[in-house]
Amino acid sequence: MAQSADTDFDVLIAGAGIAAAAAAIRLCALGLRPLILATRNEILPGAEAIPELALPLFAELGLDHILREARGVMVEGFENHWNADDPMLRGGRWMHVERSLLAKGAIREAVKRGAVLRLCRSLPKLCSRRHSVGVTHEGVRFGAAIDATGRSAVWSRPIHRCGNQLADVFTFPRAPCLRARVAGLSDGWAYRIGLEQCTTVAILANGGKRRNMPDTAKQESLGVASDDFDYVGRRAAFPQWSENPIWGRRLAIGDAALAYDPVAGQGVRFAVSSAFASASVIRTWRDSPKQRANAERFYRNFVSQSQRRHMEFLEHLRAPNQPKSRTPTLLPEFVVFSGQTTRSELQVDSRIVAGDAILMPDRTSVRWVGGVDLLQIRDLAQRPVRSSDLLGRLASAGYPPSQIVALLHWCTRNGLISAY
Repeated sequence: MAQSADTDFDVLIAGAGIAAAAAAIRLCALGLRPLILATRNEILPGAEAIPELALPLFAELGLDHILREARGVMVEGFENHWNADDPMLRGGRWMHVERSLLAKGAIREAVKRGAVLRLCRSLPKLCSRRHSVGVTHEGVRFGAAIDATGRSAVWSRPIHRCGNQLADVFTFPRAPCLRARVAGLSDGWAYRIGLEQCTTVAILANGGKRRNMPDTAKQESLGVASDDFDYVGRRAAFPQWSENPIWGRRLAIGDAALAYDPVAGQGVRFAVSSAFASASVIRTWRDSPKQRANAERFYRNFVSQSQRRHMEFLEHLRAPNQPKSRTPTLLPEFVVFSGQTTRSELQVDSRIVAGDAILMPDRTSVRWVGGVDLLQIRDLAQRPVRSSDLLGRLASAGYPPSQIVALLHWCTRNGLISAY
């Protein structure tokens, strides 16, 4: 990728969160040198729950030790008390981390790997051209720019906002149970996420100046009981997305591209997966310029599919009288692959190429989930196979058993494998 004579950098990244760090680390691994520009705005502290299926992304980045430094603890199950009269325990495992420590540790690691971090009072304007981007106040040109500025989406406006939900965040003493819980309230909802040192509680409601305090009733619904709590701050908690997640040589990642409603528990996963995707697009621009249109189409579809699935999830969750789906405790004794194969743009070896993928019920396509190739499941279950044998074959490929079980339940819910 061409560089001007006055810079040693290939890619400009705005932001200092986990998305920016993941993109910088990935770009360094691909032989590209990123410059990270960040303001001194602090990330609101608090616990975050990362689904186990997202953890292979951290392993691929070599960030397992950063998860531990961020007070990471693996927790079984997720309590859904959206309907207090019919509580459910969702199966699976989640890594609970402290979000501000995770971001700071990941940025430090990015600098160790070769990225350069520069702090500034405010981010400069960006001028996007067909083959490069420029910082207007310095006249410096980069091969590409990444907007990882979170919900502010400094370089990626206009944005579309869905609602005006705000979250008031508190820290409580460590709760007896570290398991996360969501609970429906008369005027909104709330969640708790436990760490070994403390528990984060957030109360979410539509906009208003008055702080939503964790009164006795809310504490009871969340399974916490203490008057010894601290107010952390308020943050936006409604879904929003950039109307142009890729434009010229600028890509938006993480919350700048798509900010999730916290009830989904997918914000960190999307931050890291979009960082991977952006790095693959930039590498394709550099190494295979004739594939530019395919790379742009891949990224646009990647963000739009994520946004559509999230909105469908919220609609299903909040629909009145909607039948509740419970994660089955056991897989069928025999299963068979029942999905379809299609052709699509894919990330392969950090490049965008055309290849086989699995067609989802919503007509989108997927190839890998949590680092597992769905074509491998297709081939192993092309004919009826015992679930135990399928689990054993996947485990022999090095995947953790709990991750495989969660993935096969996901495949069952989405009609990719069915009972035979």
